[in-house]
Amino acid sequence: MYSFRASLFILLFFFTASASAQFSRRDQRRYSLAEKKYEQLKFDDAEKLLLPLSKRYPNSSAVWDLLSQVQIRNYYVRSQQDMIFSLAKPDSTYKPNSAERSRRDSLDRIFVRIMNDGRPSLRYFNRSVNTWREATLRCSDAELPSMLLRTCVLDPPSTDSSELPKAMLQFKLGEEALGKQNYADAIQFFSQTLKYDSLFFSARINLGNAYFYNKEFLLATGTFRECIRQRPYLQEPRKYLVDALFQLQEIDQAKHEAIEAIILYPDVSMFLKLQSIARANNHSFDRHWQERVVFPNTVGDQPLNEKGDRDWMEYINGFSIIEQYCNKDGIIIKKNNLTQSTYSEIFSWEYMLKKTSVDKFISARKMQEAGYLDCYVMLSEYHIDFNAQYQDFARKNKDKLRSYMEFLMSE
Repeated sequence: MYSFRASLFILLFFFTASASAQFSRRDQRRYSLAEKKYEQLKFDDAEKLLLPLSKRYPNSSAVWDLLSQVQIRNYYVRSQQDMIFSLAKPDSTYKPNSAERSRRDSLDRIFVRIMNDGRPSLRYFNRSVNTWREATLRCSDAELPSMLLRTCVLDPPSTDSSELPKAMLQFKLGEEALGKQNYADAIQFFSQTLKYDSLFFSARINLGNAYFYNKEFLLATGTFRECIRQRPYLQEPRKYLVDALFQLQEIDQAKHEAIEAIILYPDVSMFLKLQSIARANNHSFDRHWQERVVFPNTVGDQPLNEKGDRDWMEYINGFSIIEQYCNKDGIIIKKNNLTQSTYSEIFSWEYMLKKTSVDKFISARKMQEAGYLDCYVMLSEYHIDFNAQYQDFARKNKDKLRSYMEFLMSE
């Protein structure tokens, strides 16, 4: 991803609130209080109110999305508050030899690494990631948790800025104008930034955003396409391109770009966009998502399966059988007589369908009959825990995934 600050700004600036859940009257008051605590920047208080609600309403996107907003903002604040560790100033009268100096430098690096690995904000971030993982396991439209898992965990880290002072000055002015919703000024500043530094990605994507919110959708589409050419592995410009095309009523193009973006990464927000695109074509779109109560790729502790769900225990049993033939990512690398698939996730579903009654997992069985069980498992039931399997599958089966998406759109 680009710099964390820019990434956070873009995520929250463009994120829209989810629909309200059907809370009890008491829990509605708690949720409203959590919203107020969030607005007051009292993130710890808001999180304490929301965590119990996420257990009582595991299918509520409203709870998961607000909780994720609280956590990412809280992480940013905590990362600024981390203690800065420094070594004691060395005695200026002591002159170590080269060997001693090398040893000290090595120890210094080890010390700094240990301090960084143990910093409180990192521990909080890892706990937040587990919350987002659970959200996307339990809720079909947990939009922000899905987005944060991608941008904060999967997207390659990079710092996007310019070494040219004139470019940075114009960029900062553009950010201020965009934040104040002065879109015409933002367009001018970001355009000037790119004249100084044509490779400044954050300036380009923000220029596209400014065009979009200034309702200059044609210019926005061109800018977002340039962003995609510059960084084809990122999904944000693809999502914004779909929005701009939809505003231009270029529905078929929007559909094509949305499918390509989903194949790149099955982000929840893109599935929601496809629903809008399908409605514009007088169709419906349903990815037939199935809530699951166990995490993929493990037979260990499964805290969500508290009731001992027998159906999903068969999924775990299937993984325990195939695990010995897999690498650490669950990709099957050893010869076996169990499956023709290359992925433990697909085998685990195949095994579960064999061992459970025909009135369970109806959608999966329907896709199996249509020859799309692999696509259903990998795409419709995507979870970050088997991302390595999905990326390998998508690289080798792009045409089949496109065919599967068309199949879903034509139902």
